[in-house]
Amino acid sequence: MKHVLLLCIFAALSGCSPQIAVYSDFDPEYDLSTYKTFDWGQKVKIEEGRNPLHYNEMNDKRIKAAVLDQMTTRGYQLTSDNPDLIFHYHIIIDDQSVVATDPYGYNYGTYWTHTQTNVFTYQQGTLILDLMEKKSQNLIWRGWAVTDIGQIKPDEVSEIIKITVAQIFKKFPKATGSQNTLNKVTVN
Repeated sequence: MKHVLLLCIFAALSGCSPQIAVYSDFDPEYDLSTYKTFDWGQKVKIEEGRNPLHYNEMNDKRIKAAVLDQMTTRGYQLTSDNPDLIFHYHIIIDDQSVVATDPYGYNYGTYWTHTQTNVFTYQQGTLILDLMEKKSQNLIWRGWAVTDIGQIKPDEVSEIIKITVAQIFKKFPKATGSQNTLNKVTVN
């Protein structure tokens, strides 16, 4: 019964839709308004063998389409003919754990002083978008989002990617002189 209560509390805290934490960092020495075009960088051999469940052609198309929507909205044009900027993305999947001691709540006697430790595991997914200047190969902007991917159903993946990329782009720098941002935004 105690385990059921803990699972209910954990589920209630998690909510029906995944919590997405979004972060970004930007090099203020670069003025993104001076760039007009972008393209995708070549796949890195290391990433090809990782997470075949998540690194696949369908997710590649979904991520690139979501980024294209965001970049064209901001006035950038996709081109393979000498682009100003290069995008890369990375998907990282980590096994995480949450430790909860039993009992949860008030202490009513000797029974309650004997605690039990419960470990709940889940998979945490991170989507990282890197924007580099093509000439210098310097990283200009990085946006990333972190969430529990165990709750995402296969038919929700397209929508979750679109929402996640849109949230990451809320942190996209607007002009020169903007400060580095390492802000957290939680989306329900």
